[in-house]
Amino acid sequence: MWKNDDISHFMKYEDILSVLDECNDSCIFIWNITDDHYSISRKAVDKFNLDNHSFNHVLKTLENVVYPDDAPMLDEDVKRLIRDKAGLHNLEYRWYNKNHQPVWIRCKGQVVNDNENNRLFLIGSISELGTRSKYDNNTSLSKELVLEHEYKNFINQKKTVKGYFLIIGVDKFKSINERYGTDIGDQVLADVAQCIVNIIGTRKNVYRLRGDEFGILVTGDGTDFDMEAKKLYKEVRCEIDEMIKSRNFNLFYTISGGAYSFNAKNDSFATMIKNARFALHRAKLIGRNIFVAYNNEDYNNYIKKIELQDKLRDSIVNDFEGFEVYYQPVYKTNKNKVEGAEALIRWNSKDYGFMSPAEFIPLLEESYLIIPLGRWIIKQATMQCKKWMAVSHDFSININLSFVQILKSDVVKDIVNCVNETGIDHEHIVFEATESGKLDSNIMVKNVLAELSGQGFDLAVDDFGTGYSNLRYIRDMLFKIIKVDRAFIQNIDSNKDNYTMVKFIINMAHDLNLKVCVEGVETENELSCVLELGADSVQGYYYGKPMPAGEFEKKYF
Repeated sequence: MWKNDDISHFMKYEDILSVLDECNDSCIFIWNITDDHYSISRKAVDKFNLDNHSFNHVLKTLENVVYPDDAPMLDEDVKRLIRDKAGLHNLEYRWYNKNHQPVWIRCKGQVVNDNENNRLFLIGSISELGTRSKYDNNTSLSKELVLEHEYKNFINQKKTVKGYFLIIGVDKFKSINERYGTDIGDQVLADVAQCIVNIIGTRKNVYRLRGDEFGILVTGDGTDFDMEAKKLYKEVRCEIDEMIKSRNFNLFYTISGGAYSFNAKNDSFATMIKNARFALHRAKLIGRNIFVAYNNEDYNNYIKKIELQDKLRDSIVNDFEGFEVYYQPVYKTNKNKVEGAEALIRWNSKDYGFMSPAEFIPLLEESYLIIPLGRWIIKQATMQCKKWMAVSHDFSININLSFVQILKSDVVKDIVNCVNETGIDHEHIVFEATESGKLDSNIMVKNVLAELSGQGFDLAVDDFGTGYSNLRYIRDMLFKIIKVDRAFIQNIDSNKDNYTMVKFIINMAHDLNLKVCVEGVETENELSCVLELGADSVQGYYYGKPMPAGEFEKKYF
């Protein structure tokens, strides 16, 4: 450290700076903290709004140099250096150049203390960052780094700053790049930026974020920032629509918007932008071309969903821990006994207990975890079927197939390998697919079902009546069984419309050589009606709820 009698020698600023200027592109500075005297490289006078390279009263003099919005941040950091005897100064902020234009600089310095730990000097350098790192070349808008800097200035201010942050995203922007090329994609981004600027009236507080995102920061004393953000989003959307219309719809696209109402006193920059992005994500997930304001309940549900997916993944990785296949009896009317079952997955989580399949199966499908779990279910169900066939030779197992399994895996190979390994005839396994638009809208679905049928497996369409409900189409897709949804069975003994509908379905199905399984039978009256109407099999709580294999054996064998 410096000795007091050495300070006089060190304080020859001009000599030190002149030497360093020759070997450094940055501007070197020395600030004598005790005397409040500042010297900087002479070339700084040529670059920045400085009258002299050496002066007293540093902060006062720099008022003409530092961009006003950044002054509080610099003032706070200087106070910190003095108060805490901090050793390092490192800030990015703006100085005015000779043309009185704000330019970004990085100021780095080291505090030098004497032997008594008193502050003597701050020695460092100032380097110009330029505009490329701060502004987007395509749209000329400030980047996210500038937004972060300006928002943090709000935090440093003593007064409370409130407002909203609106993020606008171009819907299906990736598809635009893939179809038309990145040049057209860049033009779309530039056009959206210009439309936003047209509505705002300035490029100030408009930012180019990542990907297809643009940010708009609005401060004020409003009472309903969510409504203000929605209004601004609609104005921008109308501006874009008019622009597209003026170009004769040569390229049509839409935008979504998500907003977060912030209070800089309580919300960090990370919180603000995270929550706004979540709202935009919700808007695109719901359907695109809409606005969504951040809602804490939605966010908490989203976090719970992510946590559940992680727990599901952990369970699968740990040898399918907590998963169990339950079996619901299928009553064969021609044999007057239970001679089949539907395999249904259940999950008993260590953290959440038993969870409804309606809650966790969509998460499995969304994350593609249904693929490894589906293989496991097929193996467990076929092994169980073989065991029960030793007692009931005609016993069969129904196994549900997810469309994710069909579309995203080699499901036929998985099935054939598993069933062949188990060693049972294919005719004892029935694969179910839920009736939906995917049955007739995807050629891969058709091909997979046709391949399974060709392998000797029977196919059943589940929840019949809730989807397309075209019996001839069902037959052409090689389905052998239709399962009538519970919605038609409920109160069938007293509801003439339901009775007539089920009668029609059964008669038409039989005319087309299709078998009918009626689901959701819970009462004796409902059973009497469906038997009277000629159902081939019956499934529902009347015969039994889904149950573990051991319980199923005790009850039916």
